Amino acid sequence: MHKLKVFFTRIQTKLLLSFLILIMLPILVAITLYYESSNRLLMTEIHQSSAEILAKLADRVNATSERMYQASHLIINDPEIIEYLQSPDNSWYVDYDTFQKYKTLTKKMFNIRDFLLETEAYVAVVDFRGHFTATWTVYQSNKVYEQMKSKRWFNTTKAMQGVPLWNLFSEEDMSFEPSSEAEKYLTMTRLVTGSTGKSYGIVMIAVPMSSLLPELTAALSSEEAAPGRLFLMNDQELLLGNEQSYAALDQRYLINEQHINQLGWSLIEATPGDLFSEKLQSLRNQSILWLMILLLCCCCIFVMIMLRIMKRLKTLHRSMSKVGSGNFTPIPIGAGDDELALLTHKFNDMVSNLGMLVKNVAEEQKRKEEARFQALQAQVKPHFLFNTLTSIKWSAKLSGAEHVSEMITSLGKLLHYSMKNDEEQALLSEEIDFLRSYVSLQNIRFNNNVLLEVHLPPELLRAHVLKFTLQPIVENSIIHGRSTPLSIFIDGEIRDGTVTIRIRDNGGGNIHAIDDPQGNPSNTDRTITHSKFSGIGLHNIHGRIKLHFGEAYGLTVRNIKNEGFEVTLQWPLQEGEQ
Repeated sequence: MHKLKVFFTRIQTKLLLSFLILIMLPILVAITLYYESSNRLLMTEIHQSSAEILAKLADRVNATSERMYQASHLIINDPEIIEYLQSPDNSWYVDYDTFQKYKTLTKKMFNIRDFLLETEAYVAVVDFRGHFTATWTVYQSNKVYEQMKSKRWFNTTKAMQGVPLWNLFSEEDMSFEPSSEAEKYLTMTRLVTGSTGKSYGIVMIAVPMSSLLPELTAALSSEEAAPGRLFLMNDQELLLGNEQSYAALDQRYLINEQHINQLGWSLIEATPGDLFSEKLQSLRNQSILWLMILLLCCCCIFVMIMLRIMKRLKTLHRSMSKVGSGNFTPIPIGAGDDELALLTHKFNDMVSNLGMLVKNVAEEQKRKEEARFQALQAQVKPHFLFNTLTSIKWSAKLSGAEHVSEMITSLGKLLHYSMKNDEEQALLSEEIDFLRSYVSLQNIRFNNNVLLEVHLPPELLRAHVLKFTLQPIVENSIIHGRSTPLSIFIDGEIRDGTVTIRIRDNGGGNIHAIDDPQGNPSNTDRTITHSKFSGIGLHNIHGRIKLHFGEAYGLTVRNIKNEGFEVTLQWPLQEGEQ
């Protein structure tokens, strides 16, 4: 589980997952949506195209039926034809005029067929006198008449009183010789009446469906020849078309319907949607396959680039680890100006600066040690001198020279404090004792005109201070103070982890310092003067405090002319002294 967590937290894993989720997945989704919308658009286009084709077919049937109606109108309204139908039965056999009328009838039927209708059309007149006259060869017309008279359409046509009746006739209904292909005929029958309203016969006009709807007849002969299926319907009755195919229609088919106004029928085309969907699906699968191969190649290239970047990052990481171990050797930047090269360049600059910083710290530490030895350069360990002063002290004491003995005692304390150890810091209480011994020696010189008053809390006396920090300040007050007697006051406090010591005198102010009538702290670096004791002055003390504790600490002075001089020291309270 831990390895799996580490694997998913790696940058290269995140980059790879981001590539797959944010690039590859949206592309695949977009392609899928594109093909789905393309499929719907294709189905819509196919549906519209089929509707346009079907409308043209319906218009062709409707135009043909209109011409058939016009042709029948010419026949039933022709006076010569009506006059012929009104003549006695079989009179054309014996009467020449009647025979000429019969020839006129047949001639007009052929003319109407040839000029108004198509050459494939058939025109016939069923004479109620028992004869059948047609533009095709008819044998035994009387027998044909009797057969037609028994048909349902015959009586229906008579009942419609001149309104055309539309039907689909077979070759048998038309009394044609049977052929190898079962042909269907669009047939119109209409009653022929005279001016008196008496019925004389029925005019019949037929057009083969193969000339009107060749697509439908081709589909009937071979259904697999075309993807669409045509059906001629009268309400819910199938007039022409494959019954099994019509029964199998469902939602998988695109259905288009076009109404034929003249006939009152409908032309329906059913296009199987799966035929185009499968082709589109195959095309989509091929496209997705090639896209996946392309994306796989891109992914491999992406992984190679990512591994090269990660290699450079790992090199940078190893170099950082070496820097943590103290090895400041820069790493090669390599070719290119990309962000990694810039980062490597900046890292090398940082390593170079860090090396210089370490070098500067070492040099600063060296200077610190030199300052320590400089501060203690006056410290020598003349053990023989200390032992000799001890002998002189006891000799003076035995001789009754008490003041000489006290001087030697104070000098011995000074020497003992200087020779005590090599540590750079001491307790503040020890520094105060050393300061008292120093002032005691100075009082012998100045006839006890130097007064030292120390007011420090006990907890402050346990704090550590740099050795020889207070003595140069007191020495500065004694040398430059112009008041007699001279009073030196020392107080201090601990606040917010900072030790503050104030040394003030009444010497009338430092003659070398800038006067400040308001008593505000002056610029330390400009007002600090140098003491002559062991070459260590106020400036040296100020620098030592900053060197040991930081730039925030050091000395500040206040110089008020004719009133006094005050030095304030600040350094941090060290750990363990609270």
